[in-house]
This record gives sequence, C-alpha cells and structure tokens, in this order.
Amino acid sequence: MYNVEEYINLIKTTLSPYRFNHSMCVAEKAKELAKKHGADEEKAYVAGLLHDVMKEADYDLQKRVIEKAGYSMTDLEINNKKVYHQMSSAAFVKTELGITDEDIISGIRYHTTGRKNMSLFEMIIYLADFTSADRSYPDVDIMRQKTDKSLLDGMLYSLTYTITSIVKQGRQIHPDTIDCYNWVIDQI
Repeated sequence: MYNVEEYINLIKTTLSPYRFNHSMCVAEKAKELAKKHGADEEKAYVAGLLHDVMKEADYDLQKRVIEKAGYSMTDLEINNKKVYHQMSSAAFVKTELGITDEDIISGIRYHTTGRKNMSLFEMIIYLADFTSADRSYPDVDIMRQKTDKSLLDGMLYSLTYTITSIVKQGRQIHPDTIDCYNWVIDQI
C-alpha cells in the first residue's frame, strides 16, 4: 500500500545524514510502539520515516507547501520556525506524496507540539520522535521508561520536559502544547 523504499530514497536525498538517521530511528521506534499498543505498524513506520521530510527545507518553501495544502498558520506559528516542519511535512505528505490516511497526516502534523485529544497513533509518533534510539538528551532514559510503562505517562513527562525547557529559553509555548498538557493531566 505504501511505497516505503520510495520514501526512504526521498528522505535520503533530501535530508542530511544526521536527519536521515534520525528519521530511520523514529520509524523503527514508531513501529515498535505501534506493535506494543495495538496500532498499525506499517502506518507508524511510514509516519516515522516522513515526520521530518521538510525539516531542512527553506522556510519560504515550507510556507508555500503549507499554503498549497490549504493549511493556515497562526501568528505564533509564523513567528516560531521550530514548528514549521510539522505542518509542512504533513502538507508535503498529503499534496506531494498523495498520502490521504489521516492517522499518518495528523501523526506528522502534531509530532512537535502535541494537541488536545491526541489519538493513540498521534501519541505513538510524538513519543517515537522523543525516544528514538538516536536521542541522547538528559533524561532520555527516564522518558523511555515512562513511555514503555504508558503512553500517557510518556506524554506527561515529555510535555513537562518540553514546557520547562521552552520557559527557560524565554520562548513562546504553542497553545497546542499547553492544551495537550492539560488534556494529559485530565486523562491521568
């Protein structure tokens, strides 16, 4: 159903070796988490492969891809280039690769910010990106343990980590991240 080899060749030619390796690691982790939690492993692998497909593209190109897909950006998103790639990668997958599966599109779309009422699949992609084998940030082992115990526990820990980090840097927090944090607290 999905042309995985085509996607691998695409990211191999459009991403740096570092980002290509990261995408491969996220795909493997997504597949592992999908198997553990009863989600579609092939779709998780594809979403993991393609989650950063536009990450290293020029910001103007990313904006054009987002607009071509009919997505709109808030002022906060326009001014926070760190979230462009989640939107542009979802848009690219939809418009350029013809992938119409909403799980894949939304898994990619919210893999950086999260959102309120995340689906099982969205949490898998979000946490696969956070805990893939190539990650080595402080607390990554705790993150992996939390995620192995429960996706919601992993989400709570990752969101707390992310929000704290963003606050320390004096940057704006995307409203989807705040909404996701509050939703996770309600779920737990």
